[in-house]
Parts: sequence; C-alpha cells; structure tokens
Amino acid sequence: MDEIDWRIIHSLLENSRITLSQMSRDIDVPDATISHRLKKLEQDVIKQYTTLLDFDKLDLKITAIIIIQSESEKHKEVEKQLSNLNEVSEVYSISGEYDILIKVWAHSLDELNQIINSKIRSVDGIEDLTEMIVMERVKEGVVPLTEPKK
Repeated sequence: MDEIDWRIIHSLLENSRITLSQMSRDIDVPDATISHRLKKLEQDVIKQYTTLLDFDKLDLKITAIIIIQSESEKHKEVEKQLSNLNEVSEVYSISGEYDILIKVWAHSLDELNQIINSKIRSVDGIEDLTEMIVMERVKEGVVPLTEPKK
C-alpha cells in the first residue's frame, strides 16, 4: 500500500458514500486510478462496507462490556455461542484473568439483566463474568488508522 491507497481508505472512513469523482478531486488523482485502486483494496484490505447507527435513536440506551472466564476446553464453543446472540455486537478473545470480552446492547437495565441471566449465563462453559455498564460513549466505531512506520 502506498500513500494513495492510504488516502483512499481515510476518505472512505470519513464518508463511505463519497463518489469516485469527489474522491478523485480530494486526492488529486484521476477517477480511473481511484476506481482501480479501490477494486484492489476491496479484494485485499476492505472486508465490507457497513452502516454506523445512532443507537440512542434506536432506543438502545444501555451498552455493557462483559468480561468472561470460560472453561478452557469449551472456550471456542463459548465464543461461538456468544457470537450468535443478537444482542452481542462484539466478541474478543483476550489475555489475562478473563478469557472473553463482549459488548452487549439493550433498551433498558431490565432487558440487560434478562439478557445476562437468561442468555449469557446459560451458555455452557462460562465459569464467571463481570458486567460493566457504559456511562458515556466517548469514541466508538472508528478504527484508528495510521500508516505503518517504514
């Protein structure tokens, strides 16, 4: 990847709906170059295009981060089951005292409690968990993109 590729990615992160002609003007390279580079990036780097939603307007007021200890022989199955829950938006295998970190969305504290007790705690292989409720979303949904040091 060179500087033009990085500028294309930055442009898409700022506005994924930008037109090729606008990107071409912003980056100061021909439309055909942008189109060719973008197709290559979509094959090699860009996994998918997605939508960033305003969760408050969807009445998803509660965000919780939950760290989980799992039985080591059931770790992968626990990750899979948690990944299949609609309320869970992210699942990470982590190091340290806990094994898995998940992000959960709910409309209310009552609903969060129900999700934790009836869905998450019922996953076979979970030994312990700690819930943390997010008080304020300060920065979310943006990958910090910096060029690698040469």
